[in-house]
Amino acid sequence: MLFSTSYFGTIPYFQELVKQSTILIDAHENYQKQTWRNRTAILSADGTFLISVPVERPYGKNTKIKDVVISNATNWQKDHWKAIESCYKHAPFFYYYEERIHELIYQKEQNLLAFNSQILKQLLDWLDFEIIFEFSEQEFPYCGKDDIRILLNQKVLSFPQEKYIQVFSDVQPFTPNLSILDLLLNEGPMARNYLTERSRE
Repeated sequence: MLFSTSYFGTIPYFQELVKQSTILIDAHENYQKQTWRNRTAILSADGTFLISVPVERPYGKNTKIKDVVISNATNWQKDHWKAIESCYKHAPFFYYYEERIHELIYQKEQNLLAFNSQILKQLLDWLDFEIIFEFSEQEFPYCGKDDIRILLNQKVLSFPQEKYIQVFSDVQPFTPNLSILDLLLNEGPMARNYLTERSRE
């Protein structure tokens, strides 16, 4: 199955991913702004908070995702880490994963596709999924509204999800469809069971 790349992909992204044993990451689609390719949604005391990796498109609107580079004009890594730390420092498994998450955010890779791939590789390892991912070598047109690349890249995701305990569960209702970081930092190794149980439907 063909997936778009994703920055600390959403829980729905991983719910679909874990149904596969091998996937293709689309390297030849045109980069689209304001999608999960370079942003993710975490949960703060005030609700959903989006963090985005700043990027540059060498070929303008015709830039393929494989050619998108990360912009370091601002200290975005510091902002992302501070946001994640602020949101999840009281999560049960934050101290278990924090050092490596920090390293992933501060990795030196400048190509967005390669950057995200290092994150995906680590997440699959933490979740104990042996999923092989490769990169497409040609362009694949979208196959209608049911194309998983379209379904998973909507600005507002509305996939059904079972509740789990979140950091701010005592003061606000359950928020679904967040970054995999929210599930991982709250559930730890049990995140695997959550994903596999939901992916059976």
